[in-house]
Amino acid sequence: MNKFLLLICISLLISCQTKKEQNSSSTENKSNAKPETRWVKDNVITSNDLPKIEIKVDKEFDFVDKFDFEIIANSNEYPPEMQGKAIASGERYVFISTDKKHHVNKLFIVQFEGFFPDNDLIYNYNFDNVGFIGDNKYRHNTWYYDTNELVKENPSGEWAKTISFLNARGFHLEDYVMMSRYVGLASDDRKNEIIIFYHEMLEKTTGYSLDEWQSHQDSQKKTLMDSLFTERSRNCFDIIKG
Repeated sequence: MNKFLLLICISLLISCQTKKEQNSSSTENKSNAKPETRWVKDNVITSNDLPKIEIKVDKEFDFVDKFDFEIIANSNEYPPEMQGKAIASGERYVFISTDKKHHVNKLFIVQFEGFFPDNDLIYNYNFDNVGFIGDNKYRHNTWYYDTNELVKENPSGEWAKTISFLNARGFHLEDYVMMSRYVGLASDDRKNEIIIFYHEMLEKTTGYSLDEWQSHQDSQKKTLMDSLFTERSRNCFDIIKG
C-alpha cells in the first residue's frame, strides 16, 4: 500500500513539473514573439515604424488584406551588378470600393517600402516645393495607363502582384486606370518611403478609353477633370497622426 501511494505521489510531481515547464515555455515564446508593426482596424492603418503614422481611409472603402513583396533590379537605373537581385521589400495594404458584381470602382493602397540595408540605394526625391500632409511632405502626381501593358512591362512588379492579389479574391479591374499618387519619406536616411495610391477606372469615370483620353484636344477640360480627380483622391483619406 505504501509503495502504491509513493508511486502516485511521484506521478503527480512529474505531472506538475511538466505543466510548469510547458507554461514557462509558452510564456517565453510569447515574450520572444516579434511585435506587430502595422495593422488595420476600423479602416485606420496604424504603423509603429517607418514611418510612425495613422491613416484613416474613407468608409466607402473596404479593407481586403495586405501582401508583402520584393523589388527586383531590372532597369538601367540600377548598376549591372545589381540586375536581377532583390534590392528592396515592402507591404501593400489594399482597400476597394466595388459594385455588386465585384467590379472594382475605386482602389486605395498604402505602400510601405524600403531598400535593404546591405545596399547603398536611397530615395532621391526632391521635396523642396511640395506640401505637407500631416507632419510629412508628400510629392504628388497623376498617371493614366493601361493595366495590361504595365503588367507586360514588369510582370514581377507591384502592379502585377496587385492584380493577381485582387483576381484571386474574385475582384476585377478595368483595363484603363487613372491613378493619383502621394510619395513621402519614411526615414531620415532616405532608405524607406511611404506611398499612398488612389485609383479610379478611367472609362467608368470619364467615358474615355486611354487612347481617347490621350488624344483629347480640349486641354482645359482635361486639366479640370484631372484637378477634380486629385481632389477626390485627397478627400478619401486623412492622416490623423504622423
